[in-house]
Amino acid sequence: MLITGGAGYIGGITTETLHKEGFNLVVLDDLSTGHKENLFKDFPFYNGKIGDVDILKKIFSENKIDLVIHMAGAALVKESMLNPQKYFDINFCQGENLLDVMNLFGVKKIVFSSSCAVYGIPKESDIPINEDVQTKPVNPYGESKLLFEKALEWHKKSNDLDYISLRYFNVAGSSDTRGENHSPETHLIPLVVKAAKDPGYKLNVFGNDYPTKDGTVIRDYIHIIDLANAHICAINTLIKGEKHQSTYNVGYGQGYSVLEIVNAAKEVLKKEINYVISERREGDPPVLIADTRKIQHDLNWKPRYNNIHEIISSASRFTN
Repeated sequence: MLITGGAGYIGGITTETLHKEGFNLVVLDDLSTGHKENLFKDFPFYNGKIGDVDILKKIFSENKIDLVIHMAGAALVKESMLNPQKYFDINFCQGENLLDVMNLFGVKKIVFSSSCAVYGIPKESDIPINEDVQTKPVNPYGESKLLFEKALEWHKKSNDLDYISLRYFNVAGSSDTRGENHSPETHLIPLVVKAAKDPGYKLNVFGNDYPTKDGTVIRDYIHIIDLANAHICAINTLIKGEKHQSTYNVGYGQGYSVLEIVNAAKEVLKKEINYVISERREGDPPVLIADTRKIQHDLNWKPRYNNIHEIISSASRFTN
């Protein structure tokens, strides 16, 4: 199997989880946001971009690839608003090159890392969000992910591609050996942990006037290990040729506000957390909570770490 983006936070821990399960992998990453320390010496590593056709042909020529886990991509919402061209290039155009080379070599199975950003700002009546809710992205990041989902569907119709697209909600936590290491860090839980460990750092809370219980946005946080295991479920379903949907939400179906995360971190870490209320961020939905009944039913996914205190404790091991 080929995993793109295998040196990143999610990719590295998914690679680690697959390694433990005995899967053989080849890793492609350009190390623009990934880290060499996330790589395994047991697996061949190719340093390059997902859109580099020459490197892709080399990978597929030198290795027996029967399935692709496509995790590589640009993933900062704010940056996507400032530089949409980058997001459509990496997340869509370069991804298309990958699909073309897969087709050239007769590789017909792919698991894609998508995002709840494809839903945009859902109506209150659509919460929790199921996979049939209308997709209306409000930023180039979400739009680029949705475009690639549409490309997968067209390749399915024209090239018999068999795919599963996993729409991640808010991923957090760590494995025993790896955690988040983003630059810049934009995810709430590691920033809350940083505020707990560094009294001089003030957490920005973007808006406290949303129509929620405490005025701050609500999100569905999923432990990285449960997300990695969702990929194993998707891989096994594709390998066995079992019946499945094209897209699945991956979350817990339970939401926490920003201030609830702050208070939970105080309990876990036994520290005060300084924060300041800032202006809302453009395009931030008030509530994003997943309906995950389909992935649990269809792919037999059984989450094990649905505990926000455990997620925060896990994240704190690798946050300075």
